[in-house]
Amino acid sequence: MKRHLTPSAAIAQKKRPNKMLASVLAVSLAPGLALADDAKSSDTAQLETIKVQAEQAPRGSYNAATTTLGKQKQALKDVPQAVSVVTRQLIADQGDINMKDVLKNVSGITFVAGEGGRSGDSIILRGFSAFGDTYRDGQRDVAQYNRDPFNDERIEVLKGASSMLFGRGSTGGVINQVSKTPFAGEQVELSTTIGTNDFYRGTADINQALSDTAAIRLNVMATNDGSPDGISESKRHGIAPSIAFGLGEPTTVVLSHMQLKENNTPMLGVPFDPNTLQPIDVPVDRYYGLQGMNSEDITADISTVRATHKLDSKHEIAAQLRVGRYDRQVIVSQPQLRNSPAGTPVTDATQLGYSGKLRGSLNETQSLSVDYNGKFDTGSLSHELLAGVEFTRETQNAYSIRASSAVPNVVGSVGDPEGFYTGGYTRHRSNDFVTRNLAAYVTDTMALNQQWKVMAGLRMDQLEGTYKTYNTTTGLQTGESKRDDRGLSYRTGLIWQPTKESSYYLGYSSLMNPSGEAYQYDLSAGLSTDRQKPERNKHYEIGAKWDLADGDATLRAAVFRTEKLNERNTDALSPDVAILYAKRHTDGVEVEMAGRLSEKWEVFAGATLMDPKIDQGWANNAPTDANKGAVPKYTPKKTANIWTTYKVTDKVTAGVGLYYTGKRYVADSQSANGQPVKFDANKARFAPSYVRADAMLSYEERKYNVRLNVNNLTNKKYYDALYGGHASAAAPREVQLTVGYKY
Repeated sequence: MKRHLTPSAAIAQKKRPNKMLASVLAVSLAPGLALADDAKSSDTAQLETIKVQAEQAPRGSYNAATTTLGKQKQALKDVPQAVSVVTRQLIADQGDINMKDVLKNVSGITFVAGEGGRSGDSIILRGFSAFGDTYRDGQRDVAQYNRDPFNDERIEVLKGASSMLFGRGSTGGVINQVSKTPFAGEQVELSTTIGTNDFYRGTADINQALSDTAAIRLNVMATNDGSPDGISESKRHGIAPSIAFGLGEPTTVVLSHMQLKENNTPMLGVPFDPNTLQPIDVPVDRYYGLQGMNSEDITADISTVRATHKLDSKHEIAAQLRVGRYDRQVIVSQPQLRNSPAGTPVTDATQLGYSGKLRGSLNETQSLSVDYNGKFDTGSLSHELLAGVEFTRETQNAYSIRASSAVPNVVGSVGDPEGFYTGGYTRHRSNDFVTRNLAAYVTDTMALNQQWKVMAGLRMDQLEGTYKTYNTTTGLQTGESKRDDRGLSYRTGLIWQPTKESSYYLGYSSLMNPSGEAYQYDLSAGLSTDRQKPERNKHYEIGAKWDLADGDATLRAAVFRTEKLNERNTDALSPDVAILYAKRHTDGVEVEMAGRLSEKWEVFAGATLMDPKIDQGWANNAPTDANKGAVPKYTPKKTANIWTTYKVTDKVTAGVGLYYTGKRYVADSQSANGQPVKFDANKARFAPSYVRADAMLSYEERKYNVRLNVNNLTNKKYYDALYGGHASAAAPREVQLTVGYKY
């Protein structure tokens, strides 16, 4: 983007070099005084126009000053909770292509390996499952697919219980993807990436103004992400058109659609060694899966209409309607050791077999939310009020898939795991789920004076659900359960801002999480109705946020405690059975820094220390202390990350990143038959801690850029996703070259 500056404006720019990241390209001065010749006698002199052409900074920032997580635009320092925002510039610099890539920048997050009844992004946030806590533009997006950031402006993570804002779920927090939308201007951004392991990716982001108040935008993506084994791969295609009317006017309407198609060949990972309790030590370029039985096909379609109307400068009404459809079929084989009890060394000759994990579902959602945001005064108090209602209807039609031919008990060995399946498949109806949720909420942030603010909010949810199960052989219905849960969620906070650069807060929230919120009831004991009460959660937090470097960077710190009662954990191997806990909690401390510390130096860093514990288990329909003190599965006690870049010259930027994840247990305190046993860290399967390093070097001109990314710089072997019976190894060293064009 170019702009023409007057001479005085140019001088002003020179006085602020930290705000001028591009040099003046050209200054042309013609003779200032033109004298007429004798024949045209004239003393007139004319000073020609001076034109100074300059460029704005081509790079964005890692620092986000505001968020829309609270269903209203707020300064981050006005939110009495920890919030991490991964900006578009950070995503671009790192070449992130999925949620696992993006969220490596947010401490306290780990991933579960795809298996059983679930696939796609399966996130653990502060020790609690975030399966039902993924959102797009503030509306729930719980369906099981692998999200791609090609259509994201930024990704926001609100940490801690948040049902007052988002309804059911959200114990550890929520992840919200903010979609790109049309704007009044012209933009063309194209990029092509090639890399090792058959990596190819192309993206386009095109915005075109139709008039002064209307614009269209189109984002497209195609990705082929291979692997060192040469068999497993991820193929994705995405398209996201949108159109906006009324830009800059009191009433604005945005219509958008996003489609993401996946045709993947997955590998679940490798089994655990019964002697070391760690994943078996084998080369990462060895494929553990049955060819012909490993496929994942997913199509996600999301259509949205959003209308906003400004009543005046302080009052606004917004309505958003969304319809989503998610079609998923997963056929995978899980590797398992055969005839290898503890005490017998695992070698290349150890027998290996596979079991099939074959499932699919069609999910559909319809959501409507209407929000009012207003600012007003009552006496000496200033208010920022949010009030809204929300209606959501979600359906899931799930089915199991049966292999027409038997999978051999022994297929190969650890050293020669290659196997093939050539049979066919049949579908069998498994279960249907329908939920309807109606909610109303209100929150008020009151400014008592220039330094003190009080925030209080209340939300009522009513969730009705019907869950039906079927015999997967005969197709006959075998069970039906209905629930009608109502509950209140609360949120309050006290904020002290003694200066413009500092903010200190106390926060508390309590939320309700109904039994059927994750498309599953507990029908284990042959009961016709679900036996579990809604979960209850409490979250306490004390924190501080500071602006640094004249507001170009922020630093925040928080101490927190999250408690959960009546907890259910879906067992993916048995979708109709829940693993139950009476109570557990996570204590922790967290710090994060983001932004530009100088004209050339930018950083995004964070660290979380947690002490997660199960306080009371559940067995035989009653609480038990048998597993008291167990560490929840998949939850490390320590995570940390830092990504920093430095402008070596005006056009060259270098970056490096380090990411640490501590030891994670695969099973907390559940024995093979589902009954709790006393937790023993010396007998629990685990994945060891690791440190990963990345690097980046980029060259940027006005219209194009070239970027080299090296991921896993030291070629570290580690496991970035776990499940009960297997662990998924991360990719070894990858080199990717990106060429981009922008106008």
